[in-house]
Amino acid sequence: DPVEEIYATKRILAAAGIRQTGPNLISCPTCGRTQIDLVGLAKEVEARLQDCRKNIKVAVMGCIVNGPGEMADADYGYVGAGRGKISLYKQKECIEKNIPEEEAIEKLLQLIESESRR
Repeated sequence: DPVEEIYATKRILAAAGIRQTGPNLISCPTCGRTQIDLVGLAKEVEARLQDCRKNIKVAVMGCIVNGPGEMADADYGYVGAGRGKISLYKQKECIEKNIPEEEAIEKLLQLIESESRR
């Protein structure tokens, strides 16, 4: 499908850092420390940001051990902080800790939206 080819091309160019047209989502590979549904959450964050046109980098990381360091160059971070808990970051600063997993994506989106109004 030619339309899908266009979307695929845009994703490849964005991943290569050549052309950014909206959010760039990064994630870590899962490991034994991950106590959240990292893959499912990353897919949900990506889907919820689909209509966002801001050139931002959003990191979805699995654990509090490596997550903050690995996402240090992201604009916003969503980091697993234990079983079913998330910490949210704006750049390297932790904004809120131990948010229940079921509330965290909405809080992340609110954080991104509130920053865009400034």
